[in-house]
Amino acid sequence: MVVRQAGAEPVGPARILGHYTAFQEWYWERELATGASEDDIKAYPTVQMVEAMRTWVDEGRPI
Repeated sequence: MVVRQAGAEPVGPARILGHYTAFQEWYWERELATGASEDDIKAYPTVQMVEAMRTWVDEGRPI
């Protein structure tokens, strides 16, 4: 789907990657703070990560 057809704001790849990097930092810090190990975090199912992304966005994309 083309951006203009979806009515979405065009976003460059660098911006997307920057947001994803910020999310990853927030996510890993949050999970490590709850006592998860790095191996635990890597093994989480995709649905858990997507839920965390929604939380991150809902909380204003904290860093």
